Amino acid sequence: MNKETLIKILREKDVVLEKLYMEREKLNYYASTDVMTGVLNRRSGLKLLDKELNLSKIGNINLIICFVDVDELKTVNDNFGHQEGDKILINTAKILKDSIRRTDFVIRMGGDEFLVVFPGVTMEEVHKIWHRIEEKLKACNENNGNYNFSLSCGLCECRKGMQSEMSVEDLIKNADFEMYNEKLQKKKEL
Repeated sequence: MNKETLIKILREKDVVLEKLYMEREKLNYYASTDVMTGVLNRRSGLKLLDKELNLSKIGNINLIICFVDVDELKTVNDNFGHQEGDKILINTAKILKDSIRRTDFVIRMGGDEFLVVFPGVTMEEVHKIWHRIEEKLKACNENNGNYNFSLSCGLCECRKGMQSEMSVEDLIKNADFEMYNEKLQKKKEL
């Protein structure tokens, strides 16, 4: 084999390796991401949450999660079609992602439920972030006369010194309970 042939084979090998690398990256993305919304899927998101909870225990730092539910999504689906409901889910994910810090992350738990994870943050900071989210929701509703786009949320804080008692399941259960209470309060106010 001459030198030119060997160089050609090595270049082709590099091209094939680059394509394989890109395919692997694409597969990793699709394996960890909710296809519709572009946020972490449940499996990979809960795995990352478990890692963050362990880091908060080791470092003795706060961890707050926010359980988010899209209000009246079933009504929108029934009255305006599932395509409109999908737009709400996509918009919810975008609003959440655009409102959080770089160290936070969003998980689509399934259906109309999301989880936002805030490592190393205070409850006051999370309330400021949630206020930004509410402002973005108001802006969305200004241009929409068909229905009210709103979210309910429940927060659970794993504070310094109490981390050893908390599990991922406990955090989610408590945040879900708080979200459900907020939803009930909204219905009472109507």
